[in-house]
Amino acid sequence: MKSGFVTLYGKPNVGKSTLINKLMGQKIVIVSDKPQTTWHRINCVYNDEDSQIVFTDTPGVHKPVSPVNRYMLRAITDSLIGMDLILWIFDLETGITRKDDLAFDKIKDVKTPVMAVFNKSDLVPEEKVKDRVARIKSKYKLKAGHVISAVNDTDFQELLSDIKSYIPQGQPFYSPEMLTDRSTKFIISEIIREKVFRKTYEEIPYTTAVYVEHLSEKADGKLHIRAEIWVERPSQKGMIIGKQAGLIKAIRKNAKRDLKYLFDRSVELEVYVKVKKEWRKKEQLLSEDLYFDNK
Repeated sequence: MKSGFVTLYGKPNVGKSTLINKLMGQKIVIVSDKPQTTWHRINCVYNDEDSQIVFTDTPGVHKPVSPVNRYMLRAITDSLIGMDLILWIFDLETGITRKDDLAFDKIKDVKTPVMAVFNKSDLVPEEKVKDRVARIKSKYKLKAGHVISAVNDTDFQELLSDIKSYIPQGQPFYSPEMLTDRSTKFIISEIIREKVFRKTYEEIPYTTAVYVEHLSEKADGKLHIRAEIWVERPSQKGMIIGKQAGLIKAIRKNAKRDLKYLFDRSVELEVYVKVKKEWRKKEQLLSEDLYFDNK
């Protein structure tokens, strides 16, 4: 039996979360087409007949400009410690950018083995894929890697087999039934936040947070959830609610659908919008209510 830890690493919006969901065979972490959707370090537990691999999803590497960003950068740094393998994910569509250089600066002295994964091959003409892969390998002194499309590919056995070659023999760290080390409230807040990211634009996704105020299970097994979407200004509250409450209803409907699927039971979901002035600057709210690690 093999058992170990693998972190997915790279600049924002390269497809780390999408790849983890594909490797897991189901949706565990949230995704959107906007950069910096992932705010936290999340461990996802993959099991098969001969191995347990704990895949760690991380925020994209960036320069911190706020307390939230600093927490995110700390999560990235922590995710590089004690790993058996680092999967460095690259975006073939954008090619090399300054953000890749920033990612390299954080990883260049790490002793953990690094495997390159070149994602979004579906968005690049076939004749350009090899050239872009070669340029990335040459600049960052990387050995062989894998070219994939996390969105379109369905078979990741070759990638998984290569990953397993770095995983040591050992007993599982988690129960086989466990999918993630995060709490139920955290997962619920993330799913609702994903819907906000997908339904809003400009600064709104980045100035909103989700706090699960109440979670209980009724006698018939139905989950009762009451959640608050936090915004920083009254004007943003109106944007989240939308005309005739159309946007908040859509967020609630889509979140409820995903929660029902994930927990395989009926869900009663209440969602409210609340103004929390400058919540991104309040350390106590970040650490106690929004799951940002303050260690």
